Amino acid sequence: MVKVEPHDLLKISSINDLITDELPKWAQDIFPESLTVVVRRSEIVDGKIPVGIRGIKREQRFATFVLDSDIKEVITPYQLVSEKAWQNISDERKMLPAVKALPAVAKILQEYKWGISGSVGFELATKTNSAKMTSDLDLVWKPNGPISREGARNLLKKLNQFGVHADLQVIQGNNGFSLEEYSQSKSTIMMKTLSDPILVKNPWNK
Repeated sequence: MVKVEPHDLLKISSINDLITDELPKWAQDIFPESLTVVVRRSEIVDGKIPVGIRGIKREQRFATFVLDSDIKEVITPYQLVSEKAWQNISDERKMLPAVKALPAVAKILQEYKWGISGSVGFELATKTNSAKMTSDLDLVWKPNGPISREGARNLLKKLNQFGVHADLQVIQGNNGFSLEEYSQSKSTIMMKTLSDPILVKNPWNK
């Protein structure tokens, strides 16, 4: 069994490896270019890994499954950072605000275990033009321990000084929450789990 986590990118050999009756037209058009799916936060049952297909538009998301045995490669958000994948794309794509910010963001987060997700991570992994001039910088972070709301606000202020909106999805085991939401909350925040989202007062409790 291949070990995968939410936000991991999985490469497969063919569109036929997707476990689905029919793909929407946009997915049929775009998916063969990358043959890459994103692991969704849901239970793995009978070797069927919950994944999603990304389109160019925000509303273009399609949930499906792939078999563990059909995975050809796993690319993690953290791997994109360790390999400095933003250096390996065209000069034109390096000028996208969310990509252009990455070298400076990497310096700020150099002591953190962090990764790149969202449209930017997908583009860095697949070399397909999935990010846009208006794309946010979606990051994931596996913390060593909790930080205060003030600490979260200070960190986000540093990350958001480069002309692009950046947020960290804090990974707690199989769960995740937005550092931005945590930094602004005065009561409960939403925690994403393998089943349904839940509201919690202290998201750092494992």
